[in-house]
Amino acid sequence: MAKKFVIFGANGFVGGEFAKQLIQRGDSVVSISRTGEPLGNDSWMNKVDWKVGNALLTGFWTNYLKDADVVIDTIGEYQEQSNENLTFEKVNYQSAVNIAKEVAKQKIPVMVYISADDIPGANPRYIQTKRDAEEDIKGRKFRSVIVRPATMTTDDDAVDSNEPHRSLPVNMVVKSALDAVDNAKENVTLKIDDIDNVKLNN
Repeated sequence: MAKKFVIFGANGFVGGEFAKQLIQRGDSVVSISRTGEPLGNDSWMNKVDWKVGNALLTGFWTNYLKDADVVIDTIGEYQEQSNENLTFEKVNYQSAVNIAKEVAKQKIPVMVYISADDIPGANPRYIQTKRDAEEDIKGRKFRSVIVRPATMTTDDDAVDSNEPHRSLPVNMVVKSALDAVDNAKENVTLKIDDIDNVKLNN
């Protein structure tokens, strides 16, 4: 049965892959982002309901979550944009908390959060704000799917490797998350090896 997915950031790299895979399998997709519809003419884009909203603020975007089965948060900032006052605490943590509060309030069954692996050399505050968001999400009354990739690549750029913090193709990361949405019965946190296992088992 088709489900309604709401994606925060379907006009981005990871969110766009979620939207594409969901449209291809027959689900409905609403995207919420600060800039709305992206440039491009891929066929799946015409089937997404593009909405403008800012998860850093509470506001009208909460109405777009009505009757959703799953909410996916792909918002993230690896480098702070200090000129726009977009700190790790705001982008990686506060936006996730705002979304999670609304998911709980509207009794949406599942939330997916794109977190991050413990990437060597990453700003410690980047990792910490992701972990803080995870803890908030896991403590709420819905099922959570937390995904911790390191860097993500396109299929063309993918390189096979067994390194602990290896890059993974974004389509594999998304596939693993959706597999958990469909099949997990409780909260799950998918690390790099877990994501790779989905590839091996399908």
